[in-house]
Amino acid sequence: MNTDLILILDFGGNPAYYTARRLRGEQYYCEVLPGDTAPEAILERAPKGVILAGGDSDALAPAPLPFDPEALGVPVLAFGGAARMLAESIGAAHKGIALESNKDFVQFQECDLFAELSENDRFFDRVDSYELPEGYRAIAVTPAGLVPGFACEEKHIYGLQFYVESNDPDGLTILENFAGSICGCPRSWTVENFAPALIDDARASIGNAKVLIPVSVGVDSAVTAALLHRAIGQRLVCLFIDTGLLRKGDAEFIRRSYREQMGMNLIEVDAQDRFLKALRGVHDANEKRRILHDEFSAVFAEQYIKAGDVECMAEGTIYPDVLRGTPHLVSNMIDGCRKVEPLRLLFKEDARALGRWLGVPEELITRPSFESCGLSVRCLGEVTPERLSMLREADAIFRQEVERASLSRKIAQYFAILTDMRTPGREGEGYVCVLRALGSSNAGKAPAYKLPYDLMEAVVQRITSEVPGITHVAYDITGRPTASVEWE
Repeated sequence: MNTDLILILDFGGNPAYYTARRLRGEQYYCEVLPGDTAPEAILERAPKGVILAGGDSDALAPAPLPFDPEALGVPVLAFGGAARMLAESIGAAHKGIALESNKDFVQFQECDLFAELSENDRFFDRVDSYELPEGYRAIAVTPAGLVPGFACEEKHIYGLQFYVESNDPDGLTILENFAGSICGCPRSWTVENFAPALIDDARASIGNAKVLIPVSVGVDSAVTAALLHRAIGQRLVCLFIDTGLLRKGDAEFIRRSYREQMGMNLIEVDAQDRFLKALRGVHDANEKRRILHDEFSAVFAEQYIKAGDVECMAEGTIYPDVLRGTPHLVSNMIDGCRKVEPLRLLFKEDARALGRWLGVPEELITRPSFESCGLSVRCLGEVTPERLSMLREADAIFRQEVERASLSRKIAQYFAILTDMRTPGREGEGYVCVLRALGSSNAGKAPAYKLPYDLMEAVVQRITSEVPGITHVAYDITGRPTASVEWE
């Protein structure tokens, strides 16, 4: 997609993923490959530079890299555990672990990687002591003489025993210096550059075929549909499968967005009874997800065959889905069907920028993410029509009050959960409802949002008086990564 490429090799954990997001955010194009990618495969991609991220922080003596970094012939920057692997590969003598899980003051030495930087305090998971080989020198030092950063500037090889942390302006400057000054990459990853290329690629790969895409209230499917509509027009058919697990107003929102605002062909299938029957008696969240995935795939296959002249299916797969191996929304591909995933190299931020460029309604672009299995995992225990109705109403009240308080754009995710705990109330025994709100996610970290007390008071008053069957309302103040977003 882009010749000004930086490859990020993933040696474990999340650093590779977050480094890629930060580089993309600064308009440098990058892709992530496994750490054991063969050198030939790396060179075949002709990258302008290579970043090594991750690595085992528990190993007393780090293993060397599975390739010779100097033989790549391009600039190399290693972070964290990968920097210690780099040190082993260049023949540095390991002297043991010198610092663990602690802050220290760092003095940045003059070099291209640290242009515009001088010193700061940093948190280190670990710093090892090394005797560097000839040609390498310390580029970051602590008052105690530790060397968290080393380099051979002649060969453009750099190792830093720390990561680019979230909200870290110095770390961002390091990435910018590496990508721009050292690797010579321009800031070319802009929606104005990649959007026309994505449209042309989609048009060329689809040809004269007709495409069927399952759509929901999510931004990924909406942007995929908008891009394909721009590429092939009315040969795109959008399929909305009403599972009965949507939030209040979602079905009407989908109809308005796709038909009225974006002018697309939209087929609706009412499968509520089918999905609820399949979930009868099921309590385990993963089993719910498996059943719904299989059922969704079956309904899609039926509609694909019913359409008759459809040759391709499209899916809103984005880059995090690819990197994390997220299961496809539709499995068991139909014979003769081709799959189109035009957003598979885009992060969520890229997809949202593309959506705005394509004219997708802002309300669709900014909606909080919502799992394809819908309210089933927010309804703890068995999913029944009665319990779903309670959850749907409680969730709608919570969302209404957040919007009324003008906080909907400040909170990354907010929703209600219906637990299977029962407590006494003035009208008899009922369920406990939990409110969940998370601040903007940054590098996988999202604290619980501090909702104003008067807002929570209004939500509690409305839910307990307007939703029969709910007696208590609680607020979850656990953030990420301590807890996952969903309760199941």
